[in-house]
Parts: sequence; structure tokens; C-alpha cells
Amino acid sequence: MRYFTADERPTAQVCVEAVRQADLYVGIIGARYGSPVRDDPSRSYTELEFDTATESGKHRLMVFVENDRVEQRQVVFRHKIRESGLTTVDAVDPADLQAKLLQAIMRLMLRLVDTRQVDVARPIPRQLPFGGTGFVDRVESRSVLLSRVREENRRRIVIVGGPPGVGKSSLAVLTARAALARFPDGQLYIDLQGYSAAPAVSTYAALDLFIRSLDDSWHGDRDSDEQLLAQRYRGLLDGRKVLVLLDNAGSAEQVRPLLPPQSCAAIITTRSPLTGLVVHDGATRMTLSPLAPIDATELLAAVTESADDDAARVIARLCGGLPLALRIAAEYSALSGMSLSELATELGRERHKLDTLSGLDGDPATEVRVVFSWSYRNLSGDLQRAFRLTALHPGGEFGSMAAAALLNTSPDRARRTLDALVAFNVLERPGLDRYRFHDLLREYAVERAEAEDAVEVRREALARELDWYLRSIDAADRLFAPSRRHVPLDPPWPELPPVGFGDYDAALRWCDAERVNLAAGVRSALASGLPSVAWRIALAAATYYKIRRHYSDWLAQSENAVEAARMLGDLFAEQWCLTSLGGALLESARPADAWSAFSDSLRINRELGARIGEGMALNNLGETALALGRGAQAIEFGEAALHIWREVGDARSEAIVLHEVLAAARFDRGEYVEAKSLLDDALAVCRDLDPHVEGVVRHDIGRTLVAMSRPAAARSAFETAAAVRRESGDQLGAAETLQTLAELEAQGGHHESAVAALLRALAIYLETGSAQADSVRARLAALGFEEDHGLC
Repeated sequence: MRYFTADERPTAQVCVEAVRQADLYVGIIGARYGSPVRDDPSRSYTELEFDTATESGKHRLMVFVENDRVEQRQVVFRHKIRESGLTTVDAVDPADLQAKLLQAIMRLMLRLVDTRQVDVARPIPRQLPFGGTGFVDRVESRSVLLSRVREENRRRIVIVGGPPGVGKSSLAVLTARAALARFPDGQLYIDLQGYSAAPAVSTYAALDLFIRSLDDSWHGDRDSDEQLLAQRYRGLLDGRKVLVLLDNAGSAEQVRPLLPPQSCAAIITTRSPLTGLVVHDGATRMTLSPLAPIDATELLAAVTESADDDAARVIARLCGGLPLALRIAAEYSALSGMSLSELATELGRERHKLDTLSGLDGDPATEVRVVFSWSYRNLSGDLQRAFRLTALHPGGEFGSMAAAALLNTSPDRARRTLDALVAFNVLERPGLDRYRFHDLLREYAVERAEAEDAVEVRREALARELDWYLRSIDAADRLFAPSRRHVPLDPPWPELPPVGFGDYDAALRWCDAERVNLAAGVRSALASGLPSVAWRIALAAATYYKIRRHYSDWLAQSENAVEAARMLGDLFAEQWCLTSLGGALLESARPADAWSAFSDSLRINRELGARIGEGMALNNLGETALALGRGAQAIEFGEAALHIWREVGDARSEAIVLHEVLAAARFDRGEYVEAKSLLDDALAVCRDLDPHVEGVVRHDIGRTLVAMSRPAAARSAFETAAAVRRESGDQLGAAETLQTLAELEAQGGHHESAVAALLRALAIYLETGSAQADSVRARLAALGFEEDHGLC
């Protein structure tokens, strides 16, 4: 034992401390009782270990190696272990010890993983935005909404409808916060942007976001369509008490897959009737109206601390009773020291001005614009400029760094400016360093920008922000894939906010937070005549999309990138974007379309005389030909690509084409000896160069050896492949290899080894949240394995 080596401490102390530091205690009980403890000869060191593990609450696993000549003291110790109620494992033949021990450890590991799935991989989301202040009235509405979400024994789906600016979101958030105690498993929130200037959030994207919030081991699944995602989402919520707030919904079709099971509740805010949810899904509806004069007066008094009821009634009428307009006007009055009477006079003048310009009277939208126009004119010049330019942000929420780029100022000054706009209630702050516009205010701000800022000024502001996004996603991409070729960057704009991330995880968190803005930025760059920025943001984000398995994003942005490159007439950019598009199409199970994209890329690279680009296109066409069942064509393209890689000395690409195209084509044709030779060549090239590629090559060497009826060599190849893939971070690849190894063992009659390999694969799938776990469980059951939860 390790603690019998030289150590100044007493042996028993070393023994006890070693057990206490361990997560799992494994005791192998043979025929001999073992050495007695020097200061306690009534116990052996093994018994001291067991007692210490028991007293320390450690997980314990005891394996008995059967023997006809067991010492009497060992018989007594064995009886003590069995009487403790601990499930034990018997290895009748010492030769079976390794397989038995591995199986038992994996049983215990599965139990711990299942527990951790509840405690760790299923976090409690707390996503409700900050609640507003000075919220008044709505006593009856709040009471009704609160009673409906608290109601038991029925599906609780409540639609809160009403015109824009009437306070639907504020009512929903404040009511949700009042109901927190009834939903201890968390609160989910999303702004679906059904009526925003930004594109509406797709149901698929909303489901993916919610699943990631409920299970942080989930990293996406390219095989999951919207229906499968909805099933997983409901499964994660089943039996839990979670409140779901779906803000600014556009249609019943957008919302329906997001409705939670009966154990949860949902509040939906919308301007639409969503009749389908009422008729088919059991939803109930409540409609908010503008505030009555007495309640509007109360809101004004709460903000301004004024008792001038006559002026308050005038203001309420001029604001149409809409809380959004009332709050903006009253907040400015409070901050500026203007009396309600002065405020009423100012708003009356503004209303007359707008009536004269628009010819509209009595329209709620005009009444809101009265306040917008007046409050805007009373902002300082710097705040007016910030109000206009930040509305040019192409996505949803944004941070102070993005705003600093838009405003061409420092991040600290940008943050102070944004907070001032929040204070005047023309901007919202839903979270730490996150800002957003109400959709009506954003529309108004964009109108003011178009009226007051020259096209060049607006274009330059947007270009600065998009350049900051490009540099940020490029910095993240260099952490995700250091050896990948990266998009070219122009010199930065002067005084652009700094870009950089501390580590891989920080970059991933930034990408998760900015995912919507990255996609919106590409679309905005295209629409604004900035195609060079559009294609580079799209391609720099490709690695992130692959890591998170956002295949729909990857495909959409690759299509945008190709369009941008063609707008530029930049053939180099076009071939690169076509390569990205082909990869996204291939991952989306559209090989015929991928073939077309890769063929166009090959044509362009040959026109340019770009040998590396040509090699990549040939390689991709070979892989796609295999997917289309064209083996001979795959070999033709693969050999052409191999010639280029050896010509330019690109060893990594050489290994990839040998493995993914040439060896794979030979294998499909049953030419296993030739396939094995090509795989050996690939391994010789990539060993110690790229562990990810090496692991996949070793896996396919194992498959080829199986086909050649060489099971012993295949077994060794699979074990090595699993270890390499695991060390390279390719956990799912390691699990795939272990599954293949298990089938080899089962076919050879090695039942225990097959089960052990499947258990190792299952542990990985459970850790990563893969749907493959169910198929492995089914295979284990077919082999007669039953999970034992008696181990402790």
C-alpha cells in the first residue's frame, strides 16, 4: 500500500488520512486478514480503512475474492462487512477481479452521476428581470393574475394582453416576483420580440436557451428538431415547480412549444389575442386597459410627490393613461424640479405640435409620442445623441462595451450615459451591465436618428460597433481553435473599446450572452452596406456554433456570409464562405446541397490558383461523395487532395484526407487491408500533432481490425483510442469508441468486459446530457445488467 512507504507519521495516521481524503474507498478482501495495526492489534489496516470510511461517510465498495482457505479472522471481518448492510461484489475467480471491480465502480459512478444530474446539471434558474418602481393600481389585475398562477390542480397558462405601453410586462414581472415562494425550482424568462424592430426569437432558439438554463450539461444536439427539443424541455420541467414568463409573444405558434407541464405555470404578455392557446391549450386571458384618471394621478404622485390633482388629471389625459408615457413624463419632472402644472403646460404645447404635424387625434400612439417628443427635447445634447445612436444597435440587449463603440467613447463614460438614460426611463436595465429599449421608444429613437443624424454618422456608429463585435468574436475564436485559420482584420477604429477574454470559458460565456446580437449584426451589416464585416463575423462565429451545436445558426449565417462575399465580388471570401456553408449543410444532413457548395468553392479556388483552398475543397468533396454513396469519386477527390497536402507540407490535412476519405472509401468497398494501411499512414502523420484526429484514426483502425477478424488487436486499438479521445476533450467520441468496444466484447462472449465498457460509455453520456444514454441503458438491459443502487 502507498502509505507503507517511508513517512515520519505513524502508519495508522497515514492510513486514516488517506481514506479521509478519498472520494471512494475500495477494499479488496482476500483470504488473509492482513497486518494488525501497531497500536490496535485487534484490527488489521484493511479493517481500520473500512471503519474510517464508514465513520467519514465515504462511498464504500468491498470486493471479496473467493478462496477455499480464508483465515478465521478474515471470515469474521467478512461477516462484519456483510452484516453492515453494504452491498458487496464477489469475484469467484481472481482472474475476474479487474472486470468485476470495474463494473462495481461504474455502478457506483452511475449512481453518483444520476444524483449530480439533479443537484448540479439541473440548476435553479433565476431569470426574472428587475421589477419596476412606483408601480401603482392594478390591484385587481395583480390579484387575478396571482391567483391564476397559484391555482393548483389545473394547467396554469395566463395571457396578459393590451395595447403597447400599457404595462403588461411590468405587471407580469411584479406578479411573478410575488409568486416566487410557489415556484422554488426557478423562473424562466425570455423576451420573444414579437413586436420588436429586431427579428422575433424563434421557438427553436427559445427552447434551446431554456434547456441550457435547466441543464448546464446540455450542449445542443444536431439531430434534435423543434419537436424533440420541446419534449426534452417538458421532460426537464416535469414534476418541478417553475414559473415561465414569455414576454412580448407574437403568435400562438411561437409560444405553444414553450408551454410548461401542469406542475409549472406560464405568464404570456402579448398584443395579439392568441385565441388558439385559449381554445386548444386551456389558457385564460386577461386584458389590461390604460389607467383610469384616479390611478394615473396616483402614479404621478408616487414619482413626483406632488399633490396637484388638477394638473395630474391633465397630464393623465395627455398621456392617454398609459403607464409608459406617464412614467417618462413624471420621472423627468421629478429629476428636473418641474411642477406638475408646468409639466402639463409643456405637454399641452407638445401635443398641439404633434397634432399639427401628424393630423392624428385621440390615437394612443400619438399620445405616447407626445411624451417621447417632449422628454427627448428636454434631455441634454449628449444624452439625446446617446439615445439616438444606441437605438441603432441591431440586436436585443446590449452592454456598455458595445455602447461605447457606438458612441465612440470610453466604456466607463458609456455606462454612466446609459445609466442616465435609465434614470429618465427612456432605457431599461434588465440585468448587470445589460440594457435594452422598450420597442416603442426604440422606434422613436431610430426616427430621431434618421431625422437628425447624417447617413454617414449613423453608418460610422454602426460600423464601429460591428467592428467591435468582429474583433470580440475573433478573439473568442482564437481561444476555441488556435490552429484554425482566422478571418483577416482591418486596422481597428480609433479608441475602440478593448477586446479580449481571460480564458476559454469566459469567451464561451460572452458568446452565449451575445449570440442573438452576433446573428443580428451579420444581418444588419448586410442591410447597411457593410458586407465585408458581415462575412467575417459569420465565419469567426462558426467554431462557436459547432461547439454549442447551434447548427441552424451556423447554416443561416453561412448563407448570409456567401451573400456578403458575392456583394463584394471577393472570390477569396466567397470560397471560404462556401466551405463554411458546405460544412453546415453536411452537418444538417443535406449532402446534395453541401456538394453544390463545395463544388463552387473548388471552382473558385482553381480560378484563383489557391492550392490550399483547392485542397480543402477536394477533401470536403471526397467526404461528401462518401455521404452520397459515391466511393470511386471519393477516392478520386481524396487522392487529388492528398497530392496537394504533401506538396505544401500540411501534415494535419494529410492525415485527415487519408482517414476521412481514402481509408473510409476503401473500408466501404470491403478492402480492409488497404484501408488499414492508409489508416496506419494517417496515424504516423498525426501522432503527437493533433490528438483529436489521432483519436478518431485509432478508433477506425479498431473498426478495420474487427472487419479483418483480428479481435485482440482491435480491442487494444479501441482502448487506446478511447484514452486518446478522452484526453483530447472529445468525451462523446470516447463514449462512441467504448460502445464499439462493448459490441466486440459481446460478440466474443466476454460478457463482463462488454458490460464494463458500456458502463463507462453510459457514465460519459450522463455527464454530457446526451440522448445516447437511453440506447446504452437498453443495450445493458439486453445483456442482463441491472443497475444496483445498493452500493453506498
